[in-house]
Amino acid sequence: MAVFAMTNCEIVVDGFAITGFANQLDFNVQADSQDFTTFASGGWRTIKPSLQMGAITASGFTDTAATGIEPQYPITGFGAVDYVSVAPTGGIAAGDPVYFTQGVLDGYTPLTGSVGDPAQFNLSWKSATPVVRGLRLHPSAARTASGNGTAVAFTAPTATQTLYAQWHLLAVSGTGSVVFTIQTDDNAGFTTPTTRITSSSLTAVGAGAGSLAGALTGETHIRVAYTITGFTSATFVVSAGAL
Repeated sequence: MAVFAMTNCEIVVDGFAITGFANQLDFNVQADSQDFTTFASGGWRTIKPSLQMGAITASGFTDTAATGIEPQYPITGFGAVDYVSVAPTGGIAAGDPVYFTQGVLDGYTPLTGSVGDPAQFNLSWKSATPVVRGLRLHPSAARTASGNGTAVAFTAPTATQTLYAQWHLLAVSGTGSVVFTIQTDDNAGFTTPTTRITSSSLTAVGAGAGSLAGALTGETHIRVAYTITGFTSATFVVSAGAL
């Protein structure tokens, strides 16, 4: 992807899409710098990275309707761990880049602004798990039956890496359940798929994550398979990546 303007970023937290309310986003990853300078350093400081952390902030326009953003974040929600997923280009297609993590909600301003200004909000999270730069396996879309997502080319994790996946069930119709399965294969046709991560059975709007440590030697493609039982419609996004 070339240089782009931030016109259609997608922000999903747990089972709720903030996208239609936000107009500002910051996703920052940093590492503490520790000084390991010795007398043998030749007069130069020796700095090495230490603990790492991701920080996410999103702000935009307050909406107090039942389907708006304000009811989704009660003041008592501080300290909750949310599943946060951000796609720079709106997750329009499978294979688009996405950043995801589980973050602790540590800041919330439900209402700010001067007289006559649009009412605005601000939310912030600090990562509680590794921040993964992955790929969208299933963009936000409604499905009415079980099926397979698009095969996406990816670089398989090495022996020292881990495969991470995260899913967000955004809307459902009826009563039922959805199960997500992350599969890999050595070809785009998925003639010999292998299941790597399986979600729990989701019976309502919500989110979850899973991981698998170790090398997936020879695997070149990844996809999500979804099993829909009972629901007449289910809208969701799924992402995966190695770190």
